[in-house]
Amino acid sequence: MPLYNFLCTNCNYLAEYFVFGYDESVPCECCFSAEHQVRQISLPSKHSSWHSTGRYGANGYFSKALGKYVDSPQQAQDILEKQGFVCEADLPKHRWDDATEKHRDTITEQEAYIQTYKDKLASGKSKEEAVAETFTAQDALSGKLEQTFKGDTI
Repeated sequence: MPLYNFLCTNCNYLAEYFVFGYDESVPCECCFSAEHQVRQISLPSKHSSWHSTGRYGANGYFSKALGKYVDSPQQAQDILEKQGFVCEADLPKHRWDDATEKHRDTITEQEAYIQTYKDKLASGKSKEEAVAETFTAQDALSGKLEQTFKGDTI
């Protein structure tokens, strides 16, 4: 179906209409005048299904990292970099091993605190006394307890 732009020279209202043949008696939606309508040259939109059928097909490239289709892997990488993600190959060689070891050390410290607390309870102390003796004020003020139990170790 032919789609044309019409400009009303009376009120400068621009509208698109489906017009068959050379029928130019389309009334203006603004001022309802049919004699002041001038057919404009209209260009097809830049983006079409033919434009996007590149190397990766009509839908583009599906990025597993983004969970959506993009035009290319390079576009997916650019989006990830803008969001602050770093390619695993760009990380230091032992990054994962170091993070895992740090996590293991933190869990060991947490388990030591918990075991000390349980031992104090088993020796007949009340919960309040066991907490006070296990989690000392010095550890709390120095930040050691917060560092040990903060939760985001990796």
